[in-house]
Amino acid sequence: MKQFLLFLALAAMPALAQPGYFGSEPWRPTGSFGGGFSSPVNPLANRLNTGWNMAGGIGVTQNYFGVTVDAMFNDFGINRRTLTQVGARSGSQKFWAVTVDPTFHVNDRGPLDFYVIGGAGLYGRYTKYRASSNAAGPGFDLVRSEQILRPGVNLGAGFAFNLSQQSNIKFFAEARYHRMFTPGADASFIPVTVGIRF
Repeated sequence: MKQFLLFLALAAMPALAQPGYFGSEPWRPTGSFGGGFSSPVNPLANRLNTGWNMAGGIGVTQNYFGVTVDAMFNDFGINRRTLTQVGARSGSQKFWAVTVDPTFHVNDRGPLDFYVIGGAGLYGRYTKYRASSNAAGPGFDLVRSEQILRPGVNLGAGFAFNLSQQSNIKFFAEARYHRMFTPGADASFIPVTVGIRF
């Protein structure tokens, strides 16, 4: 523990040596939106195919630190083996979340910024199976669905690139690990998102 505290003190010294630079910039509003692909992590990967995601957020930032409220949506198809086991013709599993995420920037105002982001919030999961129903006649399906809400956490990193020197708009690419605390084994997945940050 003493070594960890010593490391923190040494890491903070460069910041303390530049009090005129740190904290001089006012808080400013920020936002982002994007999309990409999502990869389930075991044991979820045993049941789901690679899916897609959409994400966006709003917040504030100052120098090297910011806080955002983020929303994300992920859609995964259920793989053929799992569908066969449950006797379904098709199925999907969707995840959404609203999280509060502190962000630490290396060079937020520069042409290239590396950042680390993570936080916690409310996660939802919606599972849907569809099977043919012979009893109801042709053209009718049986649908089974389930929805749950649970807390969850996320942690990730990304890069942001200036689109022009005269604009605050940046192109970003990030990957985050999300973990939803579900009954039994937790649900984990990694969305890789690209988009615009401003």
